[in-house]
Amino acid sequence: MSPFSHKSSLGSLVCLALLQWACTYRVYKSKIPNGDAVPFPCKPNHLWEGVGHMLDQGTGVQNLFGSDFKAAGHAWTAELCRKDSDGDGMTNGQELGDPDCTWTENSIPKRTTGLSHPGICDPWDSPSCLAKPVVHAVYKTQADWMREECKAQDFICAGKEEQGVKNVSVQLPKGSHVPVKETTYMCKIFDLEKMMPPDDYHMVAVEPVIDNVNVLHHMVLFGCKDKEQASDSAFECGMTASKNCQDFLSVWTVGFAGDCSHPNAGVRIGVNGYKRVAIQVHWNNPEKKTNWTDSSGLKLYYTPKRRPYDAGIILTGSNWFVLPPRAPEVTVKGTCTKACTSRYYKGAVQITMAWNHMHYAGIKMKMEVLRDNKHLTYLTNDPEYSYDSPQAYHYTDNPVLLLPGDEIVTTCTYTTAKLDHSVLQGDATSEEMCFGFITYFPKMNVSHEYCMSYGPDVSFCDWTTWAKHDCKDHVSLLNASALNASSFYHDLQAKCRPFGPCLQECAQYVLQQARSNGCLRGQMYEVMQNVVLNKYAEGRNIMALIASCQTEVYLAMNGSPMATTKRGLAAAVSLQVVLVPVLMLLF
Repeated sequence: MSPFSHKSSLGSLVCLALLQWACTYRVYKSKIPNGDAVPFPCKPNHLWEGVGHMLDQGTGVQNLFGSDFKAAGHAWTAELCRKDSDGDGMTNGQELGDPDCTWTENSIPKRTTGLSHPGICDPWDSPSCLAKPVVHAVYKTQADWMREECKAQDFICAGKEEQGVKNVSVQLPKGSHVPVKETTYMCKIFDLEKMMPPDDYHMVAVEPVIDNVNVLHHMVLFGCKDKEQASDSAFECGMTASKNCQDFLSVWTVGFAGDCSHPNAGVRIGVNGYKRVAIQVHWNNPEKKTNWTDSSGLKLYYTPKRRPYDAGIILTGSNWFVLPPRAPEVTVKGTCTKACTSRYYKGAVQITMAWNHMHYAGIKMKMEVLRDNKHLTYLTNDPEYSYDSPQAYHYTDNPVLLLPGDEIVTTCTYTTAKLDHSVLQGDATSEEMCFGFITYFPKMNVSHEYCMSYGPDVSFCDWTTWAKHDCKDHVSLLNASALNASSFYHDLQAKCRPFGPCLQECAQYVLQQARSNGCLRGQMYEVMQNVVLNKYAEGRNIMALIASCQTEVYLAMNGSPMATTKRGLAAAVSLQVVLVPVLMLLF
């Protein structure tokens, strides 16, 4: 298996034995400006989670800033703000984005970029800073401390050391230019038949080949259908490389050392497996640098000595949601229901590894398995989630048995307490994700490896989840042909005009439909708009027709008279400024 940390109850016991700070550093992060956004001095795209500690994860010995913070009563005081804890010539306030020492808890700091660590002398690798003494039983100077914190994580995997194992690298072309924008997905498709001798192989390990750590966020290896052609160059792509390259084979993200298969399974490649593969590289360039290039990729270890089973990856979670601003906690749930697993699983599968994936707003996450509506086990359980140091839960000795009819419930919790804007589900690191990855075998027992839900935990593989929200006529809205065959669409076209004016007959008809059909109100209408209707022209036309009377219907559904008179329309328009934040929840 992979070298990721295996979590157990031992962690809880250790936590009890440590000082309170060690187990509650997340609480203290909210007590200093930008406490959850302090950069790692020598690892781009990483954050230093425990700002007051020598260990970046926040346990054990305090650093100089941590000692000063403790002396200040674990509070951000003017004295602490003006102090230069690490002696590098910048005050703690300047380093943490509060140069004027005016920040108060739960407010947004004056500056949220250009931050540095108040407990580490900068520039961290300058001779004067490296020579600075530190108070620690092992480290004598900052050089000793940083040498340990900055070293790369070794990838230890017995499979890649087996006799007869070979490797091949799939990378972006040398000198690939990083676009001047925050988020870019770059893909390239490879023909394995031209890169290795013809045979039937198992891929048993995947190791990152990292070129530019400043922009690299994550990489995905996809399996492609045989008809897919290799690409001569890299190209910008979306969440998958192409419509023919959508099978997850391996995932690497910041903090992982590599992916090592279970001893009884491997990913089939070659003559009887995937002959084409694609890599997707996610670049994160928030500062929009103009001169960066990157040729990162993945090294694939493969062997003709195949294991007993083919392996695969299941993707669970929630694929569409919105987080409101200034919320201390927001929870999103995605359920792969018993109806979905009964439909997708032809037999039992053995889970060998699972890990969580959110972005910087994520604070805790878990994947739970239910059997007969009762808790069976947790596949993952991160009560303190770290985007920079993801934990993989692996079950080398005792794989978790998953049966058709079991449920997988993925629960993601976020905080937007310090944000003055909403956060959308999306690809960028400034957006959010709620994805659970599950490695399993045998692959032949799963017909569909995506099991996601949307919005208020509704699923396209289980229509009973829609019925719970009174969404009765979803079928007529799912595609153009169904919509064109529905009386609802024709009546709406006859009574309404796209984007206005709001005709009385339109307002009355939309109100009637919204009251009788849950698909057209609340979060269900949000899902219909964002996941279904905006995908085809007729669906976009429906949204435009409904929008013509959106304000009037909202008022009527919330106890106000129907605003279809001239005076009523004027009053409704005057309320639009107030209603804009909630009109997405119109119906």
